[in-house]
Amino acid sequence: MQKGFVAVTTVLVIVSVILAVSTSIALLSVGEAQSSLVLFKGEDNLTLIEGCVEDMMLKVRSNSSFASGTISRPEGTCTITVNAGNPNWDVTVTSQTTTYQRKIQVKFTKGSSGLTLTSWKEI
Repeated sequence: MQKGFVAVTTVLVIVSVILAVSTSIALLSVGEAQSSLVLFKGEDNLTLIEGCVEDMMLKVRSNSSFASGTISRPEGTCTITVNAGNPNWDVTVTSQTTTYQRKIQVKFTKGSSGLTLTSWKEI
């Protein structure tokens, strides 16, 4: 009787440990998948913002009276805020997505020969 009790107890302990380890591994993999998705979406949003900044700079190059507004691209829409204008520009570009929002501040000078970029940073 005693030998059977020890064997059953040992099996139950081993099964409990295996179950705890496999549950922990499953929960960790779900957390890693969520982190990976957030990183992927954030990088997509950064690509959108950088494209909007480039579009805005092209518009400023062709039209010095460019003002704040929005730029729509296939990936989404960006809000352009002009903090300082001609000839020393200070512009902030923000994505309109709220979940993975990114923001870039760009400073440049518009001269007769084109644009001279002085600062491009994510804020």
